[in-house]
Amino acid sequence: MNYKKLIFITLFIAAQITFAQNFKLDGQILDASNKSVLPFANITLEGTTLGSASDADGRFSIEKINAGTYTVIASYMGYSTYKKPVTIPYEDGSITILLEPEAIKLDEYVVTASRRRERVEDAPAAISIISKKEIRRESNTNLGDYLKGTKGIDFTQSGVDSYNMTARGFNSSFSSRLLTLTDGRMANVPSLRLTAYNVIPVSFDDVEQIEVVLGPSSALYGPNAHSGVLNIVTSSPLRSQGTKFNFQTGYLSQKNTRPLEKYTFRTAHKFNNFGIKISAVALTGEDWEHYNEDEYEGHSPSFIGRANLIHNRVEDGANAGEFGSPRMPVEWLTGEIDGNGKDDNGNGFIDENLSWGSGELDNWTGPKIGDGVDNLIFTDAEAGSPIIDSAMVQVAMNDPYRRFILDNGIVLYDIGYEDVGRGYIDGVDNDGDGSIDEGIDLGIDEPGEIWFDGIDNDGDGEVDEEDETGTTWLERFGTYYGTWDIAKGGFGEYKFDDEGNIIFDTNNNGEYNDNWRSDGIDNDEDGTIDENDEADFIMNYGGLPKIRYDANDDGINDFPDFNVKNVRYDFRLDWEPNSDITASLSHGYAWARNINITGIARYLADGWVYRYYQGKFRYKNLFLQTYLNSSFSGESDRATRNLATGGIIYDRSKKFSLQLQHFIEKMNGDLRFVWGFDYFLTLPDTKGSILSDRDLTDKRDNNGNGEAGSPNFFYDADDSFYFEEGEAFRNIDSSNQISNYSPISVWGSNPYDAILFSGDNVQGAVSDKLDNDRDSDDFNDVDGNGYPWTENNGNGVFDVGIDAVEEGARLINGTHIFVYADGIDNDGDGKTDENIDEGIDERAEDNRYKVNEFGAYYQLNWKINDKLEFIQATRLDVHDRLTNFVEFNNQGYNDSYSPTNWNFNFDKTDGLQISPKFGLSFKPKENQNFRLTWAKAFNTPSNQALFLDIFVTRLSIFKVYAKGSYGGYNYTTNQAGKNVWFEFEEGLYRPMDSTKIFFFPSVDPKIKGYFAGKIQDQPELEPEIVSTWEVGYKGRLASNMFGTLDLYTSHYTSFVSGATFISPLVLRKSILTDDYNGNGITNIDGADGQVVINDQEDYDEALDFWRQGLVGVTATSDTLPGAPPPVIIGFLNYGEVDIWGFDASLTVFLSRKWNMDMTYSFMGTNEFLNPLTKAKESVNSPKHKAGLKLQYNPTKIPLTVSFNGRYVDSFDWSSGIYYGKINAYSIFDLHLGYQINKNIKMNFTINNILDHNHTEIIGGPSLGRVMMLRLETKL
Repeated sequence: MNYKKLIFITLFIAAQITFAQNFKLDGQILDASNKSVLPFANITLEGTTLGSASDADGRFSIEKINAGTYTVIASYMGYSTYKKPVTIPYEDGSITILLEPEAIKLDEYVVTASRRRERVEDAPAAISIISKKEIRRESNTNLGDYLKGTKGIDFTQSGVDSYNMTARGFNSSFSSRLLTLTDGRMANVPSLRLTAYNVIPVSFDDVEQIEVVLGPSSALYGPNAHSGVLNIVTSSPLRSQGTKFNFQTGYLSQKNTRPLEKYTFRTAHKFNNFGIKISAVALTGEDWEHYNEDEYEGHSPSFIGRANLIHNRVEDGANAGEFGSPRMPVEWLTGEIDGNGKDDNGNGFIDENLSWGSGELDNWTGPKIGDGVDNLIFTDAEAGSPIIDSAMVQVAMNDPYRRFILDNGIVLYDIGYEDVGRGYIDGVDNDGDGSIDEGIDLGIDEPGEIWFDGIDNDGDGEVDEEDETGTTWLERFGTYYGTWDIAKGGFGEYKFDDEGNIIFDTNNNGEYNDNWRSDGIDNDEDGTIDENDEADFIMNYGGLPKIRYDANDDGINDFPDFNVKNVRYDFRLDWEPNSDITASLSHGYAWARNINITGIARYLADGWVYRYYQGKFRYKNLFLQTYLNSSFSGESDRATRNLATGGIIYDRSKKFSLQLQHFIEKMNGDLRFVWGFDYFLTLPDTKGSILSDRDLTDKRDNNGNGEAGSPNFFYDADDSFYFEEGEAFRNIDSSNQISNYSPISVWGSNPYDAILFSGDNVQGAVSDKLDNDRDSDDFNDVDGNGYPWTENNGNGVFDVGIDAVEEGARLINGTHIFVYADGIDNDGDGKTDENIDEGIDERAEDNRYKVNEFGAYYQLNWKINDKLEFIQATRLDVHDRLTNFVEFNNQGYNDSYSPTNWNFNFDKTDGLQISPKFGLSFKPKENQNFRLTWAKAFNTPSNQALFLDIFVTRLSIFKVYAKGSYGGYNYTTNQAGKNVWFEFEEGLYRPMDSTKIFFFPSVDPKIKGYFAGKIQDQPELEPEIVSTWEVGYKGRLASNMFGTLDLYTSHYTSFVSGATFISPLVLRKSILTDDYNGNGITNIDGADGQVVINDQEDYDEALDFWRQGLVGVTATSDTLPGAPPPVIIGFLNYGEVDIWGFDASLTVFLSRKWNMDMTYSFMGTNEFLNPLTKAKESVNSPKHKAGLKLQYNPTKIPLTVSFNGRYVDSFDWSSGIYYGKINAYSIFDLHLGYQINKNIKMNFTINNILDHNHTEIIGGPSLGRVMMLRLETKL
C-alpha cells in the first residue's frame, strides 16, 4: 500500500512539473504612435534566461514558462523600454505591447558639436560617434583603425602605428585641416601645428567614445578646424573603475618579420569624491618595409660619394699627398682581415690590403698616409701649431706603429726623431683664422676624395677620371648629352629598382635597363647592331657597397630602419564634491620610434617624446581649462632624422592654452547661449633644424652689435648657410668684397691695452671664441699686472719665450695673446667668458617665433517651437602674424606673458578673422531631424608654412631648401632693377640678360617644369578661407532602420599650396628657342615675360634637355655673398577652389542578433592649377568611398562577430615632393570576440583578410594582411 502511495505522489509531482513547463506567453509588438508592427524587437522575462524576438509581423512567443509573476521587458532601438508585470498563465491569451518612440540615441550625449554636453539629436552638425563598445570588440594596432570606415573621413595609413586623417578632402602627409582634440585639448606637435596620432598618449581601453564633427567648425574652435573636429573622449575614473590588462600579438604578411607585441593597462579607483586612473600602452615590432627613391638616391655612392675615403688618413687620389708624408709599410697589413669593415690589427686603419698600393707582397709600395705631422720639404703648418719634442718620440718608439696619442684622442703616426721641431695637428685653430690644422697632411682626406673609389664606374676603361668625380660626374645623371661612353656623356633618366640598384633609360625608349645592348636588333635603325648608343648605361660598383648608411657623414645611421616602438602613459585625477563642481588634473607622456611621412621626406622619429599637462575646472555653467603640450625630438645620438639626407631634427617646442567658457539657459531651456574665449601661445624651439629660429644659436651677430675686431663672414664649406666650427673666417666690406681674416692684423705690435675700436658694431660678426677687442678680464691674473700673461720685462707686450701665458688666455699665431672662451670662470668673479664674442647669440637675438592666437566666440540656440530651432555662432580670431588688432607685447626675450600687457587697437582690424555660422534645425517628429547650415571658416598659415627652413635635397651643385613664406619670397635685384643670378662656373653674381631664361623645375616627377621670361616677388601667405552650405538629415527611416545624409558645397579662397619651386634656375635661352625638329618654327619668350609656344614638339624637347642649358640659379633674399644661393621651394596661395558632395550612413537592425552599418561618401571638385607650374592639383581624396560593418551578437553564447569592409576609389595624390596615383582598393576585416569568463576575454582580428597589397599614401609602403590576437583580463 505504501509503495502505491509513493508511486502516485511521484507521478502527480511529475505531471505538475510537466504541465507547468508547458505555459507560454504570446504577443505582438506595436508602435504606440501609429500601431505599426515592430519586427526583431527583444522581449525577455526579467531574472530568467527566457526570451524571444518579434517576427516580421511583430509577433513573438515565449515558451516553457513556469507559473508565477514576472516582469516583461521589451526593447527596440529608437523606442522607450517597456516594463510591466504579468502573471503566468496569462489569462487574456495574447499580450499587446505598445512601445513609445523616442529620439535616436546611438550614444546619447556628445560634447564636440557645441562645446557643451548635449544629445546627439540636438547637435547642430553632421556628427558620428564611435562608442567604447565598438572599440572594445576589435583588436587593432592603432586607434585610427576604428575610424577608417567613418563617413566623410579620409584615412591614410603608412605604418602599423603611423596614419593620418582629415575630413572631406585635402589630405596630406601631415594634415592640419582636421582639428584633433583629446578631452578638449589640441593634440598636435607644437612647432608645426600638425597632428601626429601615434604620440597621443591614450589607449583604446581608456576611450569612452570618439566624436567626429564634419564641416567647418571655426565658429567655435577657430583655426585648424575648417574641415571638421575629431575629439577623443576618455573615461573618467569617477564613472569607470577597475583594472584591465591586455596583451596583443600578431604578424604582418611580409617575409622575415618579427611579431608585433602590444601591452595595454588601465586601473581606475574612486575614493569618496576623488577618482584616479593610470593607463599605459607599449608597442614593439617591425613595420612595413619600403624604400623611396629619394632615400636610395640620398644614400647612393653614385650621388654622395664614399665618405669613408675622407676619414681613412690615406691618399686616395683627389690631390697628391703632402710631400714627405710616409707611406704605409707592408708590415702594417699583418693581421688585417680584408673586407670585414673592422680594424683587426688595431693600427687605426680598416681593411688595409695590397690593393691600397702597388706591387706584390715582397715589393709593395703603400699609399701615403696622414701622419699628422708637417713634413719636409715644405713646412706650411698653420702658425702657432705645437711642435714635436723628443719626449713624444720616446713614447711613440714603444708603439709598433710609432703612434703618439694626444689627450684629445688625436693620433700621430710614424713619429721619429727626424720629426722633432715639426708642427703637428691638435684639432685647434692656432692662428685664429677659423680653419683647423691647415697646411698639414695636404692631399690626404681632402673633401674631393669621396669620389676616388678606385673603380671604373662608367665603364670607359679609365678610373677616377674627371667625368667620374664631383660636379662633372653628377651632371651626367638625367641628361642625354652624347653617349655614355664618351667624355662627360649623359646617362639619361634614372630610377632605383626594388633592390636599390640604380637603373637607366639611356636610349630614351621609356624602358629602364632594357636588353637593346644584346638583342641582336638594330633598334635605332642606324645600320649598326647593339652598339653603345643603343644600350642603357649600367653602373659599375666594382664590388663596393651600393648603399652608404650615413648619408650626411655625421656618424648616425639614417638609412630606413623599420623597428617600431611606442610607449605611452596617461594619468588623471578627478574631483567632484557635488553636482555643481568638477575638477580634473591630467598628465600624459608618449615615446615613439617610427617612420613618419612629411611633404619633403620621410623621417625616423627616434625617441620622440610628447608630453602634456592639463587642468580643467567647472562650476555650474562656467568652465575653465588650461594645458601645456611639449615636444622633445630625441637625444643627440639618436635624434629624429631625415631618411633621405640624414638631416637631424632638434625640437623642444611648447604650446600653452587657456580657455574659458560659460553657457546660459533661458525660457525653460529653449534659449541656450554659449560664449567663451581661447588663448594659444606657441613657443617653437628648433634651432634652425625645422624653422628659421636659429639666431640665438647660429654663432653670428644678427642685430649689428657684434664684437669689435671679429670676422664678419666665413667660407661656407658645407653649403649649410650656417657657420660650422673649422670653416675659414672671412671679412666682407660694404661693397661685398671678400678678404681673408686674421685676428692679429689690426693689433700689429700695439700694446695690449691700446684702444683701437669705438664700440661693438660688427654686423654679422662670427663667433671665433677670442676676445678680439681685448676687453675681457676672464683670466687668472696671477701677477696682477692686468695682462693675460706674466709680464717679466715690463714692456706691455707679450714676448715669446720670456712671458708666460696665464689661465684663460692662449697664444694665437705664435705671436699674440688673446683671452678666449674656455667655459671657465678664470678670474673668480662668478662670470664665465665675459666680454668675449659680445653681441653674438645674445638673448636679444632670440628669434624663436612666439605665436599668439586669441579667439572669442559665442553660439546661440533658440528653440522657436517644438519643431524648429535656430542656431547662430560667431567667432573672432586674432593671429599676431596677421593683424595688429592686439599687440601681445611678449616677443622680447625678457617680456612678460601677462594679458595685462596686451594693447587692443580697435582701429586696426585688417587681418582679423571672423567666422560666422547660421543654421536651422527642423524636427517634424521624434527621430526625424533636418538641418540647414551656412558657415565660414578659416585656416591660418601654420608655423611650417610661415617659418619652415629645412634642407630637402640637392639639385646639381645647389642645395634645395623648403622655406616658409614669412615676409614673402623676394628676388634679389641690382640697382637697375635686374634680377640677379649666381653663375656657378665662375662663382659670381650676375644680372639677368636677354641670353638667359628662367626655368622652374617641378616637384612633381610627371611635370618637368616650365619656362618664364620674368619673375615677380611672391607675398606672404594669407589665411585659407572656406564658405560651406550644408543640408543634413538624421532619423528613423523604418522601424528597424536609421540613416543620416549630409549634402555640402564648399568654396575655398586663398587656398594654400603644397611645397612648390620658388627659386627658378637660369638656363641659356637657346634651350627654349632652338629648332630641334628643323621645321623652321621656334618658341620665344614674349615681351610680357610669357613664353609663346609655337612648336610643342620643340618645347617638349627643351623640357627633356633643360639640364644641358643650366648655368645658375636666381638669387633671393637668402643669398650669402660669394656663396651659391639656395634653391627654394615654398608655399603660395592659390586662387579659388570648389568642392561638393555628400556623406551618408545607414544602420539596419536585421534581427535580435544581426545589425548592419553602411557609409558612403561622394566628393567632387573643380579643376584648379598650381599658380607657378600651371599643373593640375589634387584634393588628395577619392571621389567615392564606402564602408560596411556587419555585426553578429548571439544571445546564448558570449561571442561577438564583426565583418568590416571598406572601398576607396582611385585618386591622384600630391603632397610636397610626393606625387602619384593611389589605385582603388577594397579591404575586408574580420573581428571575433569571446568572453571566456567574467574576467577573461579574447579577441582575434584579421585586417585585410584577402591580403590585398595596396598603398594609401604616396611615399608610404604597400600594406597587406595583419593578424592580431588580444587577451584581456579584468580584475
